[in-house]
Amino acid sequence: MQISNAEEITGFFKALGNITRLKIVAELAKNDKCVSDVENIIGTRQANISQHLAVLKKYGVVDCRRDGNMRCYFLRQPEVVKNVLWLLGKKE
Repeated sequence: MQISNAEEITGFFKALGNITRLKIVAELAKNDKCVSDVENIIGTRQANISQHLAVLKKYGVVDCRRDGNMRCYFLRQPEVVKNVLWLLGKKE
């Protein structure tokens, strides 16, 4: 394993190392969602959700696209994330 790859992998798991972010990722594994959708499902304020999504984006777990005035998020590597969730026992 190369050092740069190891840093990327470490960042990926660091991003998943928070229960709220793990819940967000589990929801995004089902389908793409806008911030307001995630807010309603997770039950946390939008500002908090946005901070968690920023961390997930920083480490390459998610990306987003604009849909009008809203930002919708999706998993960058859905199969990898789904496999990790399966290993953690958070099946969709």
